[in-house]
Order: sequence, then C-alpha cells, then structure tokens
Amino acid sequence: MLASMIQRERAWKLVSAATGMLAGLLVRKLLRRFYETVRQDKNAPSPFDPTSSEFSWPDLLLWATAAGVGLAVAKVISARVAAFGWEAVTGTLPPGAADGDPSADRVPSLG
Repeated sequence: MLASMIQRERAWKLVSAATGMLAGLLVRKLLRRFYETVRQDKNAPSPFDPTSSEFSWPDLLLWATAAGVGLAVAKVISARVAAFGWEAVTGTLPPGAADGDPSADRVPSLG
C-alpha cells in the first residue's frame, strides 16, 4: 500500500513537472512573439539585456511584469491540465488534492 502511494506521488510529480515545463516554454515563445509584434521588429533585442544600446528601464519593467503574469497564468493552467489528465487516466484525484494536505499544490476548479 505504501509503495503504491509513493509511486503515485512520484508519477504525479513527473506529470506536473512535465506540464509545467511545457507551459513555461510555450509562454516564453508567446511572449517573444508578442514582444516582436509590439516592437514591429523580428530581430528586436531582448528588453532584459542591459548591455544593449536600446536598453531602457521602463521597457525592462514592462516586460518583466508581462513575463511574470504570463508565467503565473501558465502555472495555474498547467496545474489544471495536469490534474485533468491525471483524473482522466487514473480515475482518481492527484495525490494531495483530496486529503486536505495544505502543502499540496492546489489546482483551482474551472467549472
């Protein structure tokens, strides 16, 4: 019983980490495309490069805020997608979601 519980927890960590990484990569690409669109330049320098001649603090703060918000939203969405996938495959809630464990990552309900 304990061994299967540990395996479930490890599998859940793997599933949630994988969806988190994929979401992070997707957000990074989307933010880069959005930045290039706003700047109307396909080769726009990164706003986070202080050695660039086009570096400005307002740009840095704007894009750092956008990246933070984008990554936070991606984290919530990826956690929700991982939980939906887990429930679809196993027919049970992810480890920690049903036992009231306050240290478990909570996934908000979309419905």
